Amino acid sequence: MKRWLVFATFFWVAASFAEESDFPWLADLDANEGVKESGLRLVNLPYGLHALEQKEPSATELVVGVHGMRSEGYEWVYPLQTIDSESRQIYFFNWDTTLAQCQLDVVRTIKTNIEDQLAKNPGITSVAIFGHSLGGMVVAQLTDEWEVETPLTIHAIAAPLVFLGRENQDEACELQLPKNQNKNVRLIQWRTRFELDNAFNRMDVNPMAVDIPGSIVVDLPDTYRDRRLGHNWSVSYVADRIASD
Repeated sequence: MKRWLVFATFFWVAASFAEESDFPWLADLDANEGVKESGLRLVNLPYGLHALEQKEPSATELVVGVHGMRSEGYEWVYPLQTIDSESRQIYFFNWDTTLAQCQLDVVRTIKTNIEDQLAKNPGITSVAIFGHSLGGMVVAQLTDEWEVETPLTIHAIAAPLVFLGRENQDEACELQLPKNQNKNVRLIQWRTRFELDNAFNRMDVNPMAVDIPGSIVVDLPDTYRDRRLGHNWSVSYVADRIASD
């Protein structure tokens, strides 16, 4: 019996270490040659909100990254590492972008997950959420859904917000343009150059050009690090801007 307990204990400890070593902790991700592999570790996480680092006692800001459609994750490795600091606790939200579920359900899941973390971490005094592409369209809807006293900053990066407010066959899942009347929420639209963004430049209209009262609009430059600043590269540019503020 004792031998069985020793064996069971060893197996549980070994499994725990294996699970921890397989988890994509932020500091272990490779933003260089191994960035594609590191990205896949992020988007292969179970759907939901995941802490990418051990709890930082001095953290006062909860930061969440939300990817776009068919993301391979690599566009998030450098940005999340760059934004990270002793005062920030970094999370990644993985979700099903096949549109098989109502986006409003995704929005409310994100909100509930963040509220749970705020309840567990009373030292957190602000939240920043970064959504890219379709992820930016999703997080923009938090503008009117946010009911927490903790201030929220939403960064909608290269987000096709024009699709918000269009008619939806399912009235219960109708997507609305944010009214942006919540004083506790700040919405920032980071727009790439339409003609340089290969995700959008074949469309008849610029899907990022949406007027939301009170939102801050930042037009991204043509180039970044001597390269064309396109769709995925935009997340790194925003991260550098935030980290330097």
